Amino acid sequence: MGYEKEYDGIIIGAGHNGLITQAYLARTGLSTLSIDKGQHAGGGLQTPEDNSLPGFFHGTHAVSLKGVTSSAWFKDLQLADWGVRFVAPDPSITSIQRDGRAIVWYASPERTAESIAQFSERDARTWRTIAAEHQDVVRELVGPEMSSPAVGSEQRDRILRGSELGRRYLKYAPLSPRQFIEDTFESDAVKAMLLYYCVIREVDVNVPDQGNVVPTFLASQVPGEIAVGGSYSLARALKHDVYAHGGHIMEQTTPRRIVVEGGRAVGVELEDGSLIRARQFVASSLNPHQTFLQLLGDDSTDELTQKTRDFKYQKVGQIFGVNVALKDAPDYTAAAANPDINKARLTFLGLDDPVDVLRLYDNADRGIVSDQVMLIGGCPTVHDPSQAPPGHHAAYMWQKTPYALGGDPANWDTHKERQLETVLDFWRGYAPNLGGANLLGAFAGTPLDTERRFPSMQRGDLFHGWFGPGQRGVDRPFPGMRGHAVPGVERLYLAGSSAHPGGNITGFPGYLAASQIADEVGVSRWWGVRDIWAELAGAELAGGEQ
Repeated sequence: MGYEKEYDGIIIGAGHNGLITQAYLARTGLSTLSIDKGQHAGGGLQTPEDNSLPGFFHGTHAVSLKGVTSSAWFKDLQLADWGVRFVAPDPSITSIQRDGRAIVWYASPERTAESIAQFSERDARTWRTIAAEHQDVVRELVGPEMSSPAVGSEQRDRILRGSELGRRYLKYAPLSPRQFIEDTFESDAVKAMLLYYCVIREVDVNVPDQGNVVPTFLASQVPGEIAVGGSYSLARALKHDVYAHGGHIMEQTTPRRIVVEGGRAVGVELEDGSLIRARQFVASSLNPHQTFLQLLGDDSTDELTQKTRDFKYQKVGQIFGVNVALKDAPDYTAAAANPDINKARLTFLGLDDPVDVLRLYDNADRGIVSDQVMLIGGCPTVHDPSQAPPGHHAAYMWQKTPYALGGDPANWDTHKERQLETVLDFWRGYAPNLGGANLLGAFAGTPLDTERRFPSMQRGDLFHGWFGPGQRGVDRPFPGMRGHAVPGVERLYLAGSSAHPGGNITGFPGYLAASQIADEVGVSRWWGVRDIWAELAGAELAGGEQ
């Protein structure tokens, strides 16, 4: 047995959610410790410097963020004071077709519709209508729901049906995203782009009861953002804030088990045998398999163990990523017609036929890479030159590929270089300058590499779990959770992307976990949490009493 220390609370996993939980609780006066196996805390918020070409910084996971600066936690923690800055490119997305035409997705729905009109005048009108009809739905319901404590689906739907806005939100809910897209649009280019956008946002397009996600995508006014200096600047600011308020972070530290005594989580034993005690709580931002099967082990309840074994990970969310160092930024042939194409935050390639996108699900089951290459990527240095030497650029492209290539994820180790060349060749078909002397270096990362580097991203799943029935809302990661508190083990909480409201760099799982922990351990919260469901239920009740 090694040394023994004691804190009020311990957070296992110092990704962005874990650090947000810790930053909030450290400001209450609780003594806090976070433990992370990685070399640098921050999880997917990494922007490593190129080992071969100093001065080039590459986003390998979380590159393009969404709405961070407008989030409650970014404002509450005053992270801008630590030097975090963002740029919000417009256009946000462009989807370039093989024939050189492109859909250009601007902040303005009108400008977006103008680019869609070259494919379908009807779809252009439909886009305008949906964006207008759902703009206030997104602003007043969808956004606040993400940062509100979850409620049961029946209660949620009952509350929503009580208002005109809620009924508009529920209008397309019974459909799957695929059904909504196929019923609403006629152009293959528009259909393929929206289906793929669902895929990259980890929405299973075939699952019913989430047809309203697509209208929210079209109507959202929350900008996509790129962190100046790379996404690690956000992780760095969170670390600074934790330390400034008395918290401690142990990196390159592996937990062995969560210590439970009398049915209550009381500490963490490390791999070296050291015991760190927690007077008030233990929180995990890892996935359910790590938390309940590996760390809780014999102290897990039979119900937790079975539900964890049934927990599903994404089938098509895994990425094969290619990062390149360039002299000149990618110059797309399509930009001759619209120079804005070269300035987009994200670039889609190969999305001409919706059938190709839908085939990703079958390909994942079969363990094969799609014959039709489809890519999403960007060139952050167009908007933030600090991520490359002067006059140079760093860019990336991601391809959605299966985790178990040919039935075995280890096959990626021998297939990586071949797939790297496939992606570069396809990319050059749209941006011919990505070759010769302009291409200074390139490297790739596979779904297996993702799992190795970030074990919480099991099976290469960036979002810590499938986002379907039984694994979303109040049921995330599975039915029976008490908010972020683990049933059957007192003072153990989930604070990561496997908890409500789910993955992506939203920070809301950590934000909501911190609020529940503070309330249940009896410390005064210095921040407020908006509960959209309580507000709507109260408004409905008040309306009924008049």
